[in-house]
Amino acid sequence: MKTMGRILLVTGTVVGISVVNPAVTHPAVANSAPDKLVCSPSQNDGRLVGGVCSLPAAQLGRPYEGFILTSRGSGGTFRISAGGPPPGLTVPRQYGAAGTIVAGTPTRQGTFTFSVKGVDQEGEPLAQTYGITVGPPPPLQVSPTGGCRSGTVGAEYEQFFFAQGGVEPWTWSLRSGSFPPGLGLSSPNGPTDQDSALTGTPTATGSFTFTMQVTDSHGDMARSAPCTVTIRA
Repeated sequence: MKTMGRILLVTGTVVGISVVNPAVTHPAVANSAPDKLVCSPSQNDGRLVGGVCSLPAAQLGRPYEGFILTSRGSGGTFRISAGGPPPGLTVPRQYGAAGTIVAGTPTRQGTFTFSVKGVDQEGEPLAQTYGITVGPPPPLQVSPTGGCRSGTVGAEYEQFFFAQGGVEPWTWSLRSGSFPPGLGLSSPNGPTDQDSALTGTPTATGSFTFTMQVTDSHGDMARSAPCTVTIRA
């Protein structure tokens, strides 16, 4: 290997020698690490097991997002070359510097794997196999679990009930008891809504106890705690 020396002279005295090796490249010039699709707990919550990048688990009927990222944060395009994501989820073919999102609402339980192939914006090849496990939905519940607010004859009344868990759409009904005269169920966004409300204008005094029920699309049911509404004059 040939090296070149540079000798510095000051008033005839040698004060320093700098050696330049032309075979050494400045570290800022080269980036030898190839671009790749990332699978990292700290970046996209992915875990590489047997060559498959397991993305975060999903739940049936619940909105989901999983991220596909590149190590250089470069954009590009890719296609699904084998398998497919869980039914209800989609994978865009193009992605930008922030990556792309596997998103949607899963409609079937199980573990699903799919392989993607593509290139980044500089033409470097990208390939990775991903897996997503879809588990059961959260258990169906109704809130509030305590009592309901009181009302007054002739004054507008409103008491909300909320469904948590289960799989949409939800259907509400009166399971037992009776509503105060003048009040009835009203779903703000239609008859099959996650929320329901007891609304209207009371026409009679008294205490009325009832239990609400919600049923999801899989036939699971949940009931509220007994709710007592007292209507005063």
